Amino acid sequence: MAYKFSSCATEEKPDNDQTRLLEKTQSGAVLTRAEKDRIASLLYGMGGTHTSTYKLAGWAWPMVGCLSRILVNYRWDNSFTPYYAPDKTSLRKVLYGPISEMIYA
Repeated sequence: MAYKFSSCATEEKPDNDQTRLLEKTQSGAVLTRAEKDRIASLLYGMGGTHTSTYKLAGWAWPMVGCLSRILVNYRWDNSFTPYYAPDKTSLRKVLYGPISEMIYA
């Protein structure tokens, strides 16, 4: 679940729609398509952190243990980049650039 990563973090962890959705995911609940898309957007979208850990107000929600590892090969690159997302569909919606291959790892 969430943990403090900063000495100047708020005393109580933030309670908003995003953090409740992340905790729902960490608990192993079944997600709707919209919720899966929202998680991928929080992590890798335009306003995302571009990592598998969501951070807010000195608190962090690591998502590695509860999301699928997906390797993405872009056409201009000859190697795979790892991402953690609910599924390929939600990840493809938030990534930009020509993707040649996506595989679960």
